[in-house]
Amino acid sequence: MATAKEKSKMKNILLCFTMTLVLFTLAACGGGGGGGEGSGGTNFPAATTLKINLTGTLPASTAISGVDFTLTLPENVTPAVNSDGSVSTGVVSSSGTFAGTTFPPLVYYTAATAGVPGKMKVTFSSLLPAGISQGGEVASIVLQLSNGVIPTVGSFGLSAVSVYDVTVIGPISGMGAIVASVTS
Repeated sequence: MATAKEKSKMKNILLCFTMTLVLFTLAACGGGGGGGEGSGGTNFPAATTLKINLTGTLPASTAISGVDFTLTLPENVTPAVNSDGSVSTGVVSSSGTFAGTTFPPLVYYTAATAGVPGKMKVTFSSLLPAGISQGGEVASIVLQLSNGVIPTVGSFGLSAVSVYDVTVIGPISGMGAIVASVTS
């Protein structure tokens, strides 16, 4: 028969063994926190970058004074916003042929509601008195993703596109814009 001292020693060994098993079990769970992981353990991107390109041919002797468009967002895709609801600086920036040649963009965001998608109204105006003389890529937009959504070019809508002529301050016929790429 075991003495009280031996029983105490056995309890301590059993307790240490049990605690070791608990620690190994917890370590096997991964501790990933679940943020950004789907049911298959796949990490989903937290953001995506859209590139907006002008389409059409800029007529000879014409330059661009600005462009505006409305971007319709798919479900679970939003811009980063400030506490007052305004779009955070850096979400929309001029890029490509517009890089460094425009005033900071004006961006108005309308959040999605039941059955109505979110929208961003974006306006760029040229800093150059002579305007911008070519199309191509004009904007880069960084958006937040949630619920494992991975959007494609076709997930976004672009409407109310106007490309303005610097001399007549009116729309340039035959010019438009598209969502050219989405990178997550």
